[in-house]
Amino acid sequence: MPTTVRIKPELITEHRLRIEMYGLEDEDIENTIRMKGWAWVLARKSWAYAGEPDFIYRQIREVVIALPDISFEEDSIEESIRTVKAKARSDEELEEGRELLRRAFENTGQLDRAEQYL
Repeated sequence: MPTTVRIKPELITEHRLRIEMYGLEDEDIENTIRMKGWAWVLARKSWAYAGEPDFIYRQIREVVIALPDISFEEDSIEESIRTVKAKARSDEELEEGRELLRRAFENTGQLDRAEQYL
């Protein structure tokens, strides 16, 4: 199973969001993301990272874009983009989020599927 990610809203605070990663089977990458603050969620059988947009953006740069063979879950592309847009705290943060997602989708080969939502 390929490694996939999705971005979802967190309900704890107004601007908090969460990245979930499924299907990661590389122990070296698991150790890398654990050091970056990701946690294993047994109930979901996924890795998760939650935080304010600036922390999530760093994870998009350092994990989704930087690590090999990671893509967005096809059925959650729209939700991931909508969540990043909705949780932005300023226009600058919104633009940064859009640009990072564009780079991430280019990297995963999913830009054509995501472009209509960006």
